[in-house]
Amino acid sequence: MLPAPKEHKEITVDPKLFDGYVGQYQLGPNFILTVTREGDQLFTQATGQPKVQVFPESQRDFFYKVVDAQITFETDANGRATSLTLHQKGTNMPAKRIP
Repeated sequence: MLPAPKEHKEITVDPKLFDGYVGQYQLGPNFILTVTREGDQLFTQATGQPKVQVFPESQRDFFYKVVDAQITFETDANGRATSLTLHQKGTNMPAKRIP
């Protein structure tokens, strides 16, 4: 039997943090995760999929409410994300930021 999904608890973070995460991240040859900010909310949209809101559980860790998946941003000294990792179905999929 599979373990129950981890309970995720949404926290409040400064929405200015999101500006450092906005961009495109290459998950595969033709698979890009686009991160956007709308006001004080952060969204992701994978190639060919609808845009979905993600929710903070730390300053760098976010989770989806519509699917059991999480994102962790890797940032530089200025708080700008250089990559992210998508955690889903027991796998970790790293994605480098693309220009």
